[in-house]
Amino acid sequence: MSLDITENIRHHGFKRLLLAVSGGLDSICLAHYFIANREALGIEWLGLAHVHHGLREGTADRDAAFVEAFARKHNVPFFLKKLDGVELKNAEGSLEENARDARYKALQDVAKNCDAIVTAHHAGDQAETMYMRLKRGTTLAGLRGIQETRAVPGHDIAIFRPFLNVTRGELLAYARENKLEWCEDESNDDVTFARNFTRHKALPHLEETCPGATEQLCRIAGIADRAYAKVIAKCEAVFDSILVKQDPSTPLRFAQDDTHTITLDKKKLNKILREHADADLSEMFRLWLSEQGLRFPIAFFYSPKEPAHVKIPVRAAYRKRSIAKIGRTVRICEFSTPEEAQKFVSCE
Repeated sequence: MSLDITENIRHHGFKRLLLAVSGGLDSICLAHYFIANREALGIEWLGLAHVHHGLREGTADRDAAFVEAFARKHNVPFFLKKLDGVELKNAEGSLEENARDARYKALQDVAKNCDAIVTAHHAGDQAETMYMRLKRGTTLAGLRGIQETRAVPGHDIAIFRPFLNVTRGELLAYARENKLEWCEDESNDDVTFARNFTRHKALPHLEETCPGATEQLCRIAGIADRAYAKVIAKCEAVFDSILVKQDPSTPLRFAQDDTHTITLDKKKLNKILREHADADLSEMFRLWLSEQGLRFPIAFFYSPKEPAHVKIPVRAAYRKRSIAKIGRTVRICEFSTPEEAQKFVSCE
């Protein structure tokens, strides 16, 4: 892989990294690249983490043992996190999403003293994400695709994806050049999962009928990312003044210690909405909240009857997040479970 990747990694200045390694081609190339170029990348500490989801019998244990052996061979610290597969299958929502959320939480638990968690997402993953979002409908934020870096709300750590401009073909060439072995996860061939269907069926068909489509999807993500930065700058200029800074010595009455919470000044917010009564600020407000680590659906704050089309519910919950008008403030929280969020807004 080219020197440009090395320079880009050094540019971020991460010194202590935890690499997420599944044992597949992508993550083994990631692990080998970082280990081989550790000094050139300016890395002070490097560890490998493997998450066992408990969803596959036999081969999941094989993958964990393979990654552990790889780490031992290269004299790198290894961390194994095991999840409850039954619990993941029985949880509400998509199994793919539940597994991904649990995986990142497990990685965050291991990476407490790290600057970043590094994953092996590449250009193919970016194109798949863009295709799936465009198919179901998305916003400007969604058009950015997978981000190279993103902060983890409530944690002093980043998620870092340095291979987003690297194709799978380039990874295969790198693996062959360095005589690398890897594991094949049979669940990646199961096209009943949306992403696998996109990877094995939808995108190849699109590429066949529209050559270069995969590359264009990645290009659109880059354009949208640059536009999004300008929109967010405007959002911050409009809404940052409504944030109420929490006194560290004052405990939160309405949220547990591990709850991500922000408090807004209701009077200042209403003033902004009146000043922009001829505009629709609902999407800007939602994007601004997303940057605070609190995501809500598009329609959550939209109401043509309200000033600037922003509707602030008195008390409402969406998944693990809640919003409530309390006195002269608007309190927005993210809890550990949907049940806790619902309990908060129901005044129990």
